[in-house]
Amino acid sequence: MKYSTLLILISMTLLVACDRNLQPPKNQQIYFGAFPDFGGTEDQVSTQRITDFEKIVGKKIAWAAFSDNWYNGISYPKARIHAIHNSGTTPYIRLMPRSNDLQGQPEQHFSLQNIINGDFDTSLKAWAKAAKQDNIPLLLDFAVEANGDWFPWSGVFNGGQKTTAYGDPNYPDGPERYRDAYRHIIDLFRAENVKHITWFYHFNYAPFPNEDWNQPKYYYPGDAYIDWVGFSLYGAQTLSEEWEGLEFSTQLEDYYPSFKTLKTSKPIALLEFGVTDHHSEGSKSVWLEDAFKTILNNPYIKFSAISPWHENWENEDSTMTTIRLDSSPEAQATAKKWLANKRFISNLKLCFKNCVK
Repeated sequence: MKYSTLLILISMTLLVACDRNLQPPKNQQIYFGAFPDFGGTEDQVSTQRITDFEKIVGKKIAWAAFSDNWYNGISYPKARIHAIHNSGTTPYIRLMPRSNDLQGQPEQHFSLQNIINGDFDTSLKAWAKAAKQDNIPLLLDFAVEANGDWFPWSGVFNGGQKTTAYGDPNYPDGPERYRDAYRHIIDLFRAENVKHITWFYHFNYAPFPNEDWNQPKYYYPGDAYIDWVGFSLYGAQTLSEEWEGLEFSTQLEDYYPSFKTLKTSKPIALLEFGVTDHHSEGSKSVWLEDAFKTILNNPYIKFSAISPWHENWENEDSTMTTIRLDSSPEAQATAKKWLANKRFISNLKLCFKNCVK
């Protein structure tokens, strides 16, 4: 082999490795990120909210997650990114293609098909260029939990199980549109040569509806596009929801066969988890005990990162959903105890230059 050819091959290997950016931790360690209560719109970012959350759990977070809601316009959220970066952590950005906060209905403007058609390419390219110029490491996630039936980008609202209205006649249209819209966005960023972004694929661990066409494997853009795979797993979120059967360990076992069909070699993250407090049928503290114990040791999934959802909100029936980790002294004490475990770490290993797997 010629010396010049060898150099080219080495350079290509380094490029592929560095494109990955966020490396999985070693020695069974687990990154600890969070959504540290950035408000109901999920975008009220401030360093104070991050500091307040870290005091509650007694640990620094590796990333802070927020939603980039497109109803505010598709533009690089520089102020929010800098607020997180200046706090000493990494921005985790959820690209949310929606015109409003309403759930359970399709999106008309920022639809998956319109994204595929290139209707927003100019804005998305500008977003990518601004990110490249800013050069702050970013973790990006597009249209979360698409295999649920609540967000407007859900497969339910974008063709569902039909196979004849879009793409491959043997592939369910809803998941296929999501897959192709996500691929389209990543291709745009790659064309702009943005190197410091780690791409996450984020589904709901329990599919709604739980039918074959709606399994996470059909939505997946593929290992060639995605750097990390992650999911949400919640217990009861309202006081009227049944508690039994929604324990963390129970759900992890019940839906593992569905997860296993997602063929991937990527590191796995628990991107959202939590349970409401003050439920008549169960204890939040006990639920959290089970969750953390299972995260650290289970026969199904090796978690490389976790990110609890820390927020309370009022429901339509005036009851409260209390997912914040300090919703009661008992819940806070349980979370703080488990997060003190040395396997949960706060420093991300980010790779950009001259690094290999």
